[in-house]
Amino acid sequence: MAPINNISQIPKIHNLQGTDSVQKKLKPKQSEFLKTFEKIKSDDVRKKLEGIFEKIVEKSDHLKDNLYLKDVLEYKKLVKHFLGVAVENSHVFSQQNFLDRRGRHRVYSIVKQVDRELDSITRDFITNHIDHARVLKSIDSIRGLLVDVMM
Repeated sequence: MAPINNISQIPKIHNLQGTDSVQKKLKPKQSEFLKTFEKIKSDDVRKKLEGIFEKIVEKSDHLKDNLYLKDVLEYKKLVKHFLGVAVENSHVFSQQNFLDRRGRHRVYSIVKQVDRELDSITRDFITNHIDHARVLKSIDSIRGLLVDVMM
């Protein structure tokens, strides 16, 4: 049986020739794959947001005719779901979004505006001081903000 050499006696291999060219060949393919993957993911997110947005539009049209608390709560739930998906996937839209004056992504500032509008509608219902025109104005404002998120 041959004796086992000590680790320090094994000759060291400092540089393998050709490894740089292999890495250079892999990087473009990896980046191409990642770009394709991100595009597919952003398309899926956009389709999901568009589907939720269509439901929001249907519910807001229903609210214009029938202003009931149950419908407002369903509308609010749909809007919150839409915003949740948008915020969760805001990194997907980060290339398309820009920063606002405070350095935050535009999505987050829009979420705050939508929350204020939803709170205003809910507060009107709770106090039984429902101004139909004001509610419709808030709903249209929210719709515009949600369109901004998708752009």
